[in-house]
Amino acid sequence: MGGMTDYSGEFRPDLTWDSFSAEMRLKGLDLYRKMFLAVDGFWYLAAKERFGNEIAMEMDLWVWERHMRYELKRLTGMFNITGSDVEAFFKASQLMAWTGNISMELELLSKNHGIMRTTSCPTIDALVKEGEGRERDFCRVIEQRMMDFQTAFFNPEMTAVPLRIPPETLGSGLYCEWEIKCP
Repeated sequence: MGGMTDYSGEFRPDLTWDSFSAEMRLKGLDLYRKMFLAVDGFWYLAAKERFGNEIAMEMDLWVWERHMRYELKRLTGMFNITGSDVEAFFKASQLMAWTGNISMELELLSKNHGIMRTTSCPTIDALVKEGEGRERDFCRVIEQRMMDFQTAFFNPEMTAVPLRIPPETLGSGLYCEWEIKCP
């Protein structure tokens, strides 16, 4: 492993991510998580502008359903996350690409029951700033479906029920709170 802390010197034809220090590789991972979120936002806004919000939401859900299955299959394999319970779902949730963009608290009450809280969410912040009112339905519609995609990957009977979501939570320091259960 290398120890580079920047790339300000001369061009290196043999450069790889391994050329950088562990700290710089983590900063790179954080940057790519943010870029992942940005691409999602840019893509959605382009679809919304061209086709309208309803079609853009349908397209967004189509993409995310496939992406989440793709991502979860690879994450669970790479990190040897097994099981069909809330604990396995929480483990994978800690590693998903979008997780690096939010602040999340996971409270595992038992292997089959937990509470997921988000205390920082740039998506909701951006929707509020946009001023079109889309934050009112984002968690109720889009995030509910995304939670359903994710929980079904682990167990088709696992449920994600919103306890508190925007707009009720706006300005409270809590963005959303979900109860995750499986029989």
